[in-house]
Amino acid sequence: MHPHTRDSVERKPVRGTQPSHDTTWEAVLRFRRGNRSTSRPVGTRLRLLGERVPALGFFALFAFLVMAATPHWVPTAAAASSALRSLDGVNFGTDEFPCPDELRPRTEFWLRIFTEFERSQKVLHDQRYPWIIYEVIDVSGMEPDSASATENERIAFYQDQLDHMGSLSPSDYSAAQHRIATLLRDVPEEAKYTRAKERLRTQSGIRDNIRAGLVRSGRYMAYIHQTLARYGVPAEVAFLPHVESSFNPRAQSKAGASGLWQFTKGTAKLFMKVEGDIDERMDPYASSDAAARYLLNSYDKLGSWPLAVVSYNHGLAGVRRAMDALGTDDIARVLNEYDGPRFGFASQNFYCELLAAIEVGRNPQRYFGDIEIEPPALPVEFPLDHYVSFNALCMAFSMPRAEMSAWNPALGRSHVEGERHVPKGYVLRLPAETEDPQALYASIPSFELHAKAPRPRGHQVVAGDTLAKIAQRYRVSLADLRGMNGLEKSDRIYPGQVLALP
Repeated sequence: MHPHTRDSVERKPVRGTQPSHDTTWEAVLRFRRGNRSTSRPVGTRLRLLGERVPALGFFALFAFLVMAATPHWVPTAAAASSALRSLDGVNFGTDEFPCPDELRPRTEFWLRIFTEFERSQKVLHDQRYPWIIYEVIDVSGMEPDSASATENERIAFYQDQLDHMGSLSPSDYSAAQHRIATLLRDVPEEAKYTRAKERLRTQSGIRDNIRAGLVRSGRYMAYIHQTLARYGVPAEVAFLPHVESSFNPRAQSKAGASGLWQFTKGTAKLFMKVEGDIDERMDPYASSDAAARYLLNSYDKLGSWPLAVVSYNHGLAGVRRAMDALGTDDIARVLNEYDGPRFGFASQNFYCELLAAIEVGRNPQRYFGDIEIEPPALPVEFPLDHYVSFNALCMAFSMPRAEMSAWNPALGRSHVEGERHVPKGYVLRLPAETEDPQALYASIPSFELHAKAPRPRGHQVVAGDTLAKIAQRYRVSLADLRGMNGLEKSDRIYPGQVLALP
């Protein structure tokens, strides 16, 4: 997501701007790729017009000039109303996670992003007041470079319009500028057009992701609800993975967050095992337990479930700074007024995204019709009393390696391929139909069971290997790998060489 843009004046929430029924939404522009014929420069179109003026009347000339000044889009209330459903009847929020009136426009925006727009639709909006939508850009069928260029072209167009509006009298506005003025009429800022120029942003629709997440959620939701109840965390938190990963346990972010709950490595180490070649962020069950404990800890520190949710994105210390800066724990004021240097677009909108996810999760048929949700997959959890090889576990529980790995995604390649033993204390996850796991575990030969970690077998270098690649594969530090193999002065290795592993 794009970074949040700071202004030098205090910003206050826009009130009375309900996207479902006022001109803010009625004036949404839908960019139609079929109108590419209007993409010629204005000067070229005027030259062509000059050749045809004798055949045009005054009003036709006027209409053409308006079109020439506003390339690529067709403002039409009919197009907007056909694309946007009324949200007047939607009741957002719950007792633990309320939706104050000041947050309703922001929450409606995210519900629309979740349920009305596909990934090929780019919603061009105001970054601070995202419910102010300038245009929906359709880039379906375009190559990535072309799609990006189209988005940049539309952003540049609105920047140009806003730049001129700051120095024009309203009586001199073009039709496009009048429409923009209507969109921004309730923004309580001085020099609002100049400020708005710096806040243009596009948001891709994620309807397809949300639908896929609803299907996947059935697999994990029962376990998550059990876990939340065990810790006394509100049940609505179970919908948070819709925001984080669309219930994809293998999701990876550019910021280094991983798994169903998108923990970063530093935070994850406080609540689960992330070391060597084990990463419990990738385990949807272990990470669900960690998420519940994180949020409970944040609630104990902040005294507010909404603010605990914000801390999941912005950090506990960051939310405390926001509360101290404003002197309040009011969620609406924190989201609409706080302007800390790291309180960007993602943090400002995270809570409202959860409110939208709760609405979708509770009413999937309302937004997606009949969808087939995956059945629950409740694992049997079996803590290991020894260090034991992955193959020995597969043999004991009569499971193919691929299936055992799927149930235990925290185990990295070195464990699955037998280069390291699965450690003592690891909680092995098995299908619900597994009967008497203790008896099955007892069938493992004693020579396969170890009280201490056996020294891992080394790695035999093959063509194309580098120390960096090997360190990454086994999830060890490059410095440790160098030190164990006496390679402090050179990273030179050769095929057939066997490297010891830390």
